[in-house]
Amino acid sequence: MHMSCVEGGYKRTTMKLKDGVNLHIIQEKKFKTVQILLRFRSKMSRQTVAKRVLISSLWETSNAALPTNQQFQSKLSELYGANFATGVSKKGDNHLLNIAMSVVNPKYVGSDTVTEAIALIHQAVFMPLIDEIGFDEATFAREKKNLLAYLDTTREDKSYVASTRLSELFFEDKNLATPSIATVALMTHETRQSVFDYYKRMLVTDTIDISVLGDLTDAEVETIQARFSEMPFTDRDPLTTIFYDQAKSNVVREKTEKEAVNQSILQLAYSHSVKYGDADYLTMQVLNGLLGGFSHSKLFTNVREKESLAYYATSRFDTFTGFLKVSAGIDASQRSKALTIIRAQVRALAQGDISETEFQQTKEMLRNVYFLSLDSPSNLIEQAYIRTLLPERYLTTEAWLEKLAAVTKDDVIRLAQTLTLQALYFMEGETLGD
Repeated sequence: MHMSCVEGGYKRTTMKLKDGVNLHIIQEKKFKTVQILLRFRSKMSRQTVAKRVLISSLWETSNAALPTNQQFQSKLSELYGANFATGVSKKGDNHLLNIAMSVVNPKYVGSDTVTEAIALIHQAVFMPLIDEIGFDEATFAREKKNLLAYLDTTREDKSYVASTRLSELFFEDKNLATPSIATVALMTHETRQSVFDYYKRMLVTDTIDISVLGDLTDAEVETIQARFSEMPFTDRDPLTTIFYDQAKSNVVREKTEKEAVNQSILQLAYSHSVKYGDADYLTMQVLNGLLGGFSHSKLFTNVREKESLAYYATSRFDTFTGFLKVSAGIDASQRSKALTIIRAQVRALAQGDISETEFQQTKEMLRNVYFLSLDSPSNLIEQAYIRTLLPERYLTTEAWLEKLAAVTKDDVIRLAQTLTLQALYFMEGETLGD
């Protein structure tokens, strides 16, 4: 099944390789590189998250065709310094496991870099370095040790720790509260056998999307389709849900922990009901921009500048989980004052305390950020991915700009009135001057 369409100056072709396995090709002339993204998607689960992180690391290190990391790296050098990176992330209640490759466009080097890149992806996914028990013992032991050491260092990243704690307070579903990169406790139990058994299952059950973006000829598109069609993918039931919904609670869950840090961290989690592509999607963008998304926003100017209560004060939101986070770095002694003023900023929006200048400035900044994103290949792939996932919710550039222009102050006020504080986390550091 093929589907092609042209929009925004580029041509997009989608091909179903198997049930639940799709190939998307975006012919876009403005980049000198060709980007390939292979994305495996399943429900976020405490049982599998560490296994997926380990697989991600193993993919990047070696495979049966290139058994050492040195061989793997020299293969990338031969491909004119190609970039091969793996990673994990969360979107809604889904866990994403990615292989991203970037190679110079064949026409600049007179060599078929794209076909070679696809061959390398094929080796990574379908030709792992294994023995009769599981993943290669020495390689697995090294990668697990490195990941445990890395997860251990995240304890030193205090804002990461605070964000994790806030998620634990906010999300009732413990799978959602788990970091996408797993935890030391979850990683410790995994063995080369447990991960390999899961890996074999993942290959046949995960929903897979492959995206290729670049200045490609129609002949190159056909070759790419042929190469990916040759891979041993099988039919699977596609994962169709991504949004996470949680009932609002009347109770604010609070937690305070003492840490040996100079700067204390105060984080608040509000719930909101806006989903990606909703009627209020752009209203939410404007609300967040006014609250804490930009340097002219209320949190920044009132909590940080006017009151000098915070080293930083920002907000961000997620339209796949209904989570809006406010973070501030403060002195421990200023907790109650900072909390009062932060909550007053949310109330100010709900009461319509929005000047015409800040309202227009926020819209202008959102437009700028949006146009900048169109110059990023990874952002364009992400857009195309969302479009495949949620076709009825996807906003074209025209629709996005139109909806942004249509947002009124009344819309922002109405939406601000629905924000509900759900969780509050305070990492109390040493009070300065002790």
